Amino acid sequence: MDKKGMKNKGKIMGICLAVTAACACGSPSGEKIAKVQGIYADLVSFHNEVVEEYAGLEDDSYGAELDEMAEKIEELGQRDTQGMTNAELDAVIDEMEGYQEKHEGMLASMQEMKSGETEKEVLEVPVTIENNTGISVYELYLYKAADTDKGENLLKDMEYMNGFQTLNILNLYMTEDETLWHLEALEESGKVMESVDIDFAGKIEKGATIVMKFSFDSMEGWVEVR
Repeated sequence: MDKKGMKNKGKIMGICLAVTAACACGSPSGEKIAKVQGIYADLVSFHNEVVEEYAGLEDDSYGAELDEMAEKIEELGQRDTQGMTNAELDAVIDEMEGYQEKHEGMLASMQEMKSGETEKEVLEVPVTIENNTGISVYELYLYKAADTDKGENLLKDMEYMNGFQTLNILNLYMTEDETLWHLEALEESGKVMESVDIDFAGKIEKGATIVMKFSFDSMEGWVEVR
C-alpha cells in the first residue's frame, strides 16, 4: 500500500527525534536512557503498524485518534532525555507504555473490524426430501439449527406430502459454518413424526437427499442423508 493512501488514514512516523540521541558515556542515567530509546523506537514502529492496519479498513473512525496519538508521540520524542533524572525517565517510560497499551487496544479492534468486513462465501446446496414413511406429512420445516425461527412450512403450496412422495428444493443457502440444519415433519394432527439435525458438511458440491423413514413396529421415525 502506498504512503499516500496511508497518510489519509493515519500518520506514518519516522524515528528521528531528540529522544533517540546517543546517551552520554558514563552518565548515571545512561542505561535508563538506552531503555527509553528502545521503548520509543518500538512505540513508533508499532504506531506505524497500527496505521497500516487501519489503512486497509473501510471504517474511518480511528483517524483523528491516530493523528492525536502521533502528535503526542512526536512531542514525547522531542524531550531532552540527557538532562532528566532517573525518576523523570521512569515517568517517560510509563507514559510510552500507556501509549503502547492504547495502540494494542486499537489494533485488536481494527482486526475485529477487518474480520467482520470479510464476506463469507454463500454456498448453494441442492436438496431433495423423500417421504418414505407411509404417513402423509402436512407440515415440513428445514432451517439452520442455530435459528430460533424455523421459517415457512415447505408444504404451504401443497395440501400435504403423501406417504411416498418426493419434494425437490432447488437450493439451500449457507456458509461453511452454517452447515448444521434441523428437519421437522408433522402429521395432520400436529404430532411431530421427524425431528433431527442434519449436517450438510461434505454435501456442498453434490447436494443431498434426505430420506424420512418410519417404523410401525417401534412407532419411531428416523432420517437418512445420502
